[in-house]
Amino acid sequence: MFNVYLVCLIVGALLSVISLLSSSIGGLDLDFDLDLDMDFDMGGVALPLKPTTILVFVTVFGGAGMISLNYCPPLLSLIPAVLAGLLVAAAVHYLLYVKLKRYETEAPRENDAIMKRAQVVERIPPGGYGKISYVMDGNTLSGAAKEKTSGEGIEKGRHVYILDRRDNVYYVCEDLELYLKQSEL
Repeated sequence: MFNVYLVCLIVGALLSVISLLSSSIGGLDLDFDLDLDMDFDMGGVALPLKPTTILVFVTVFGGAGMISLNYCPPLLSLIPAVLAGLLVAAAVHYLLYVKLKRYETEAPRENDAIMKRAQVVERIPPGGYGKISYVMDGNTLSGAAKEKTSGEGIEKGRHVYILDRRDNVYYVCEDLELYLKQSEL
């Protein structure tokens, strides 16, 4: 049993190191994305298997098995080895794939900003460009801005409405009601 645990520990550790090194070396891509979602009929339990969690399980299984051989007979040492491997692999899966997934965000599309309120952070001169800033989905975004209709310009700190976005420029107005009345005419 000791040899089985030793092989698992060495193979798991070596493959983890190789995977880590290959991810930092350009052109050498040994990481494969194995994503199996296995659903069992009994209660609909899903078991996501990923290369990282499999390597963690094998490594911890080998190490915990070698340690447990000092305290219990060889066949009984499988119980703490399997439990430790599953526990650590589940923790790694939760931290890497579940917890970090929450931090992934999509970039907003151009049309998502239409009719949002923004604040002028750099004065918009008459007929010229300034800068606005606004919050969307908890992210603060900013960009070049121009008045939609020629006006007197918009001072820094004023609130505006985003009416359009073309070529990375936001077209804004300060008084939405006045703009809508003018566009109806």
